[in-house]
Amino acid sequence: MSRIAVLPPDVQAQIAAGEVIERPASVVKELVENALDAGARSVDVRLAGGGLERIVVRDDGEGMTAGDALLAFARHATSKLVRAEELAGVTTLGFRGEALPSIAAVARVRVTTRLAAEPAASVVEADAGGARAAGVAGAPPGTAVEVEGLFGATPARRKFLRTPATELAHVVDALTRLAAAVPAVGFRLEHDGREVLALPPVRDERQRLGQLLGRERAGSLVAVEVERGGLGLRAFLAPPRETVGSARLVWTYVGLGGAYRWTRDRLLLRAVLDGYESLLMHGRYPVAVLFLRFPPGEADVNVHPAKLEVRFRQPGAVHQLVVPALRARLAAALRPEPAAAPAEVRPASEVRPASYDDGPRDGAGLALEEGSAPPALWSAAPAGFASLRFIGQIFEGYLVCEGNGRVVLIDQHAAHERVAFERLRGEHARGAVARDPLLVPETIELPAAHAAAVAEHAEVLAAAGLEGEPFGEGTFLLRTVPRLLRGRDAGAVVRAVARELAEEGASAAAERAADAALATLACHSVVRVGERLDPAEVRALLAAMDGVDVAAHCPHGRPVAVTLERGQVEALFKR
Repeated sequence: MSRIAVLPPDVQAQIAAGEVIERPASVVKELVENALDAGARSVDVRLAGGGLERIVVRDDGEGMTAGDALLAFARHATSKLVRAEELAGVTTLGFRGEALPSIAAVARVRVTTRLAAEPAASVVEADAGGARAAGVAGAPPGTAVEVEGLFGATPARRKFLRTPATELAHVVDALTRLAAAVPAVGFRLEHDGREVLALPPVRDERQRLGQLLGRERAGSLVAVEVERGGLGLRAFLAPPRETVGSARLVWTYVGLGGAYRWTRDRLLLRAVLDGYESLLMHGRYPVAVLFLRFPPGEADVNVHPAKLEVRFRQPGAVHQLVVPALRARLAAALRPEPAAAPAEVRPASEVRPASYDDGPRDGAGLALEEGSAPPALWSAAPAGFASLRFIGQIFEGYLVCEGNGRVVLIDQHAAHERVAFERLRGEHARGAVARDPLLVPETIELPAAHAAAVAEHAEVLAAAGLEGEPFGEGTFLLRTVPRLLRGRDAGAVVRAVARELAEEGASAAAERAADAALATLACHSVVRVGERLDPAEVRALLAAMDGVDVAAHCPHGRPVAVTLERGQVEALFKR
């Protein structure tokens, strides 16, 4: 007797549905994407019991004929393409042809849809047993999809869902991410008769982000817009001081000439983190929204059943576009600017794409308006750190300064660390990190994982001034040390660098690994909390901070300075 058998059609359908429909938020995402593809300008979502009991998505889009509404429940039925060659050029949000049949496999579905030219709407009902026409009804042009009893016939899957409040939160997240990419479309979400989300149409992405993230946070976002080699990037970046504990507010979108699709892509997340390199503390993530545009054929958006991932034909080109653009704009925005008229903050829709041959631009070739500067994110010392009046040192580690009507507290270690890091990075870029040979090479024992990371990135260490080679199992023989570390414990530095490289992973990009190594070198080479500085040393440090591009954060992301405005101080004393 054969041990291999073809599964019954209903089991096949439920397995396939599991790839697309994980929870109520999956249903909402698929139906809203269909609504947007149909040209909807208004989308209304209503839930009961977190979507477990009922989901209704209404739109004012194009609608369908009775025949198309019935055919839409056939697996792999779609209006978006006909031939396999067209897959590379798909510019819509939904095209796999699996959403409606997958939903019907695990719930009861009723579709009411009407073309504007038709006198009445067509009704189709579907469930695990199939789809069938259910007559006509009075309804406005557009489509309404009602989903009831999600996973009711599959209790094993339903029990893995969370409370209605948690499922509602997932729906809000999904709808929020969809809405960010289509500011001209209005959205409304209602749960158990209570309005949860109301997003009227707005002019551009910045206004939509104001609705989603709050006006104050959206107003602090720095806009980036650049084009290169057929790729286009438009991004909105929050100040590095505004971080969260996960990547939930890093929103990345991919567009192939048409609608932008939200994607959960590791390459794009890595590019964002590399763009914020040396500005974030370990384990913290920025608030950033990226829209990446590709020519047809440069990205495969058909590699994930729920369309959450993409595959890029030239991932290196994507990284090389995104990372320098983000780094340059953040560096420019974090650079202390002399007190002057504030730069104009413009929505991205008003910034023309960069073409490298017209108009002023910043260090990354990003288009800037004539006479303007990037919006400032850094305000601790608008006239420069050297302009501050040094008052004294507290707790043997923090410098108290005054200037521009504020008190500025500076972490002497973080400030010196940033200065040393920028110096090392400049020397590294020129291939000239100053180093001294050891008269007697030092033998340093390392854990196995750290020794492997050092062996993987031996060239990185050598370029940073730590020349040496593996010397037996779990041992590294150090022959030179960076001159900046003269008099310091070189073994402790190598162990710290090895740990940093191991945490980055054996496959870390050389540039990222080099920056991690340089940051660790800088940390071990500078003044620490607990060391007294005389006024001359403080003045030298303040002047040195004015000589680096980014003085707001140490290379590990900690803030260099905090400020108290005069009004805040007076408020403490009830003045």
